[in-house]
This record gives sequence, structure tokens and C-alpha cells, in this order.
Amino acid sequence: MLSIDVCRRILQRPLAGYSDVVEQTAAFAAETGIGKPMQRKLHEMLRLALAVRDANGDYLVDELVLDDIPNYGRSVRAILLRAEMLRLLPEPREPDRPRRSRTTRTTRRVWAPREMTPRSCQQCGSWFTAKAKVTCEPCSSFVARKRGNSPAYRGVCDRCFRGDLPLADGFCRGCRWHVANHGPGEIARFGTQLWLGSPVPAPTSLRHSGVAPPTPRRLVSEHLMAPGQERLFELRRDWRPVVELARHDLPTLTDSAERLLDDLGSVMKQEMWSQVPATKTRNTLTILVSWLGADAPLLESDIRSLVDNRPLKFSGRRVTQFLETRGLLIPDAEFRRDAHQRRLEAELAALPATIAQELSVWIKAVRGEGKWEHAGRTYRSIARYWHVLDPILKGWLADGLESLREITQDDVKRAIATRKGTPARSIHIVLRNVFRALRQEGVIFRDPTRGLIFAGINKTPPSVPSDRLAGVLSHARNDFQRFVMVLVCVHALSGTDMRHLLLTDLDLSRERLIVRRPGKRHVVYLDELTYRCASAWLRERHRRWPVTTNPHLLINRWTAVDTTHSPIGTTFTTIFRPTGLTMPTLRQDRIRDEAFEVDDPLHLMRLFGISAQTAMRYINAAHPERTAKLPR
Repeated sequence: MLSIDVCRRILQRPLAGYSDVVEQTAAFAAETGIGKPMQRKLHEMLRLALAVRDANGDYLVDELVLDDIPNYGRSVRAILLRAEMLRLLPEPREPDRPRRSRTTRTTRRVWAPREMTPRSCQQCGSWFTAKAKVTCEPCSSFVARKRGNSPAYRGVCDRCFRGDLPLADGFCRGCRWHVANHGPGEIARFGTQLWLGSPVPAPTSLRHSGVAPPTPRRLVSEHLMAPGQERLFELRRDWRPVVELARHDLPTLTDSAERLLDDLGSVMKQEMWSQVPATKTRNTLTILVSWLGADAPLLESDIRSLVDNRPLKFSGRRVTQFLETRGLLIPDAEFRRDAHQRRLEAELAALPATIAQELSVWIKAVRGEGKWEHAGRTYRSIARYWHVLDPILKGWLADGLESLREITQDDVKRAIATRKGTPARSIHIVLRNVFRALRQEGVIFRDPTRGLIFAGINKTPPSVPSDRLAGVLSHARNDFQRFVMVLVCVHALSGTDMRHLLLTDLDLSRERLIVRRPGKRHVVYLDELTYRCASAWLRERHRRWPVTTNPHLLINRWTAVDTTHSPIGTTFTTIFRPTGLTMPTLRQDRIRDEAFEVDDPLHLMRLFGISAQTAMRYINAAHPERTAKLPR
């Protein structure tokens, strides 16, 4: 059967004489006045006719082929006659009759006699001869019989998995005939016997053949991973064909896979997972073990590839942690690399080779891996430096820079002069860090930032009006948000301080909270409001995650089940958005308010655990008259 879909599939197929019929189509269009869109449609129909000609091994198009073309048969016939590529029938057809009105019922008449030609049944696949029919006689009677007994439905056969076929008990007629003739053992196989000449319709129902109706049976996957099997080469699996399959369409689970899923169910019940993440995690693990099994460790890259196809349906993080604790995971080293490190490497790859090599030395030195080893910075900190350095590098590269050895002190001054205030100060700090490291490693001979002095910027801490501070706690929607707001607005704790608080740091019996900072500890004595909020959060924490092993005081639904015991992320600070204020602004306003009440820097240092320089900055902001210089 020829259709538009067939034409699209053969769009790139080379066809002999196609250029000639295109020219004749243009001439035909000039005579008849048809436009370009109609010419393109005629090209598609001509492609179909020429493709059938090539399939028949002929050099001319048989006139009978025009009856199988879906549209514009008369125009195609005229164009092929012009190109001398049409073989006419021995008996000429009756001339075309005038077109009737739309209200008159018309039927298509073929004036030339049709011949019996071999063709394949569209349902069972058997070969038979007919003039126009597309299904064999047994399949036609099968559909008619089903319509008479019960409403026939069409769908996907449970055995051969072909779609849009008439079904009975979930199976098409071809599969029912095959099982009836070859025995019930053929139910588990996919192929069917090829018939030359349509099979007689005798046992279209299996009960006539003495074989019980087949029941859907899922096979074990052919892609099970064997323990100890090594990989010949790296090849990422494509999970797109299986992400939409229903549970009953997946392969049968092995015994080890069922035990692993039962183990996951007990963990979810013990840790009291909520319904949505529990469903996503079970769906993800079910698809993985149904296709790959649970006898050998699974690749983390497979889990990520599956989740990337449907992020809202699957959950990869919890599955990864669950399999890793049971030794059934092969980690993906590339994915587990620091995200900031991957970004820096990508940025370096886009630079010229010389400058990229020099900046690689800088990153290595800042990381503490240079000539003088020290506690280096994290890739996250280096990425912040790169954010400042990147626009300066682009400007230098636009001026023809080939190496950082070419940079002079005037170039550095011009780069700093492009900004003012704090951004200019940041450029000075970053360039000084880069060139000092390169001078230390012997990459450059002279540091162009040496001797440059940039005066510090004394920024006054912000002050928040009292009317905006009123009702801040009313925006808290749960115990977690209320506790965080109290720690910021009352005790001036930073986001880093709160993220790293441990459960053991809170001592309600002694009414104090220990804040651990690099090189020191700060003790916060709880007032009545903070005590109530801390008690409410502990009760909520235990109610939601009674068996969590995360030692941090502040956790969420992700970190509560995280086997790496990571702290919560920085996104929790968004709880201050409804107030119209940021967390640093509220923290600084609290310290400044205390400085107004007590003009003693030692009091600020003991109360908030800040340094002497920071305490003096707040005292000077609250009492500017103390810094006034007396006239001589």
C-alpha cells in the first residue's frame, strides 16, 4: 500500500529519471497554471511511481501502478507520458467522464480489468493473491466473527507486539493460528510461521484446536549483567524505548531483583519516606533490575541516563545511595568530579594553549599543589575568582594577547579603572592572586601588580527601619523556617554557621547552642523565644525522620536520607523572600542595633562571636562621633 509515509521514507533514495520528470512537471505546471505547492505534491507521487518501477526491475512505470497512488493519478499519468516513462495497458481506458456535483454520490471505477497479483496480508502476514483486498479471507472472517459475538477491539498483541491489530484474549489472529498449530510451547516465542497462500480459517479460536488460550507471559530480560563480567568497551545505554512502558510490560524480575526491591521497601517503611519520592525511587529501581538484574553492580551512568529521560518520573539520587550502601553500584568518576572543576576545565579548553597552560599553573598553585604546599582553596572559591577574571581575559585577548608574560602594570591599572568601588577592589585582588602565583611558580619573571595599592572600602552596615522588621516571624510557615529566622534575627548567625550546626551542639537542658567556626567555638545562650522554637523544631524533626542518621541539626527531606550525611544546601535562605529582606541584611542590622544599645566592642565580640575589626566597624557605624577628628 502506497501512502505519504512511504514517500517520506524514500525521500533520499536515488531514482533513475527523477530529474526528467521534475522538468516535465514544471512544463506541465506552466501549461495548467498550478503553483509550487501543488508541484511539490506531484513530485512526491512521482517518487512513489518510480520507486515501484525500480522495485519491479523495470525501466517504465506500469499503468496499473497509478491505481495504487493515493492522490493526483491523472496528473501523474500526464507527466509520465510527457517523459515517455509510462507503459500503457493493452486495452485503453475509457475517457474520463465529467466531474459530478458534490451532492451526487460517486464511486471510483477502474475501466481496465485488474489482474490477480500476489500480496501480503496486513494482519497475519501470509501471502495470497487478490485484485484489491489487503487482508486474507481468514483474517476478514475473523474480524467479522468477532464483531458479531462481542465488540472487537484493536491494540498491541501480547505475543508479537505488533500494533493496531484486531485482538481476541489479547492476541492477534496470526499468533493464535501459530500456537494452535505448533503447540503451547510457542507462546513464549516471538516469531510466527510464514504462510504462502492464506491458511484456512479452521482453528481461528484456540479452543477448536484443543490448546488452552495463551496467557500473557513476560520473559526474563536478555540483558542481565553477570557477576564478574568485564566490559569490552564503553557504550552508554539508551533508555528512551523503555521509560514509557507500564509495569506489566517489563521483563520478569529475577529472584535477586525481587529481594532487592523488598529490601528497598523495608528501608522506605523504616525511614518513613513520603509517598512521592518513595514511588519515584521504586519505579527507577524496578526498571533497572528488570532489565539488568541485581546479581552484578549497576553503573551509575545507567541510572543517570534513565533519570535524564524523565526527571519527574524517576529519582536517581536515592537509588544511587541505596545501591552504594549494598555494594551494588559502580560509581561514575566523571560525574562525581567537582562541578566547578569541570566548568574551569571547559573554560580553559576554550582559551589559547599558552594562556590555558599558564592559568592551569595558577589553579594548581591556588589549590595548594605548587612548589609550596599549603591548605589550598576549593574549586568553588577559584570559580568565583574566575568570574571576575573572565571579562578581563576576553578584553586582553581581543587586543592580541598571546601570553600573560606580556601584561604590564599599565594593563593592570586600565583593567582596574574599568570598574569602581567594590568591583574594582575585586579585580585588584584577583589579578594580584594570579600574578603572585605565577611569579611563585616561575612562569613569569616580574609581578605587574607589585606596588599597586588599592585603598580599602569601608562600607557602613545597613540599617532596616523598625516598621519593616515588625512581623518578620509572621512570614514563617513551619517550625523549620521559624527556627532559622530566630537564629538570624536574634543571634545574628550566618548561613554557613547554621548549615554546619550539629544535633549534639544544641543542649536544651543547659539552654545553649555551640557554633563551630574555623579555629574557635562560639556559645549562644538561648533566650525564651529561641528555646521554644528549638524545641518545636526538634519535635518536628523527630516526627518526620525518626531514624535518620544525619548528624546535622538542620535537615530536609533529601539530606535526611543521604548516606553521605551532607548538610543542607544554601537554597534554604530563600525563606526570607516574603519579608522583602535578605538574610545578610537582617544579620547586620541585628549587630548594628546591639551596637547602638551598648557601645562596647568587647560586648559585641562575646555576644556574636565576631572579630575585633568587625566589632569596631559596627561601633563606628553606630557612633560616628567617636571617629571625628578634633581640629588643631
